[in-house]
Amino acid sequence: MAQACLSCHGEALAEGAPPIAGHSSNYIQLQLVFFRSGRRKNEIMQGVAEGLSDNDIRALGKYFASLPVPDAKPPADMQADLTKAGEASATRHRCAACHGDAYLGIQAAPRVARLPEAYLAKALSDYRANTRPSSGGAAMTEVAGSLSDEDIKALAHYLAVMP
Repeated sequence: MAQACLSCHGEALAEGAPPIAGHSSNYIQLQLVFFRSGRRKNEIMQGVAEGLSDNDIRALGKYFASLPVPDAKPPADMQADLTKAGEASATRHRCAACHGDAYLGIQAAPRVARLPEAYLAKALSDYRANTRPSSGGAAMTEVAGSLSDEDIKALAHYLAVMP
């Protein structure tokens, strides 16, 4: 079953899917439950999650959490000013308080370092619009609600290009 997940969430990252290796087991399990219940919307993932038992979800969470964080390919258009603005925004909004000092995630808060820039920007925009459930309660909706489009662009870029 995990191999099927990797067809989208592995090295190829089909359809804008994020890599899931190295996320915490709790985070992966919560996201699968959100997809299964319909709280988190994505036609493909909802279809996949509907067929998963609680035991399947636990096993997938443990398996993907045991895998190493993949090496990220930095975007070809690394922009120093945007990276600096994103770092300042991450500090100002205290992102590390939930996501860890290296942004590699802590329990229910996911790894956000070295994820695809477009995925991060969409996630932040969805949190801001309150259309994506957060594993941290209202925290992400509250934080993202104060972000401008420029903040989102800068944060997504900074997190995507982190070493």
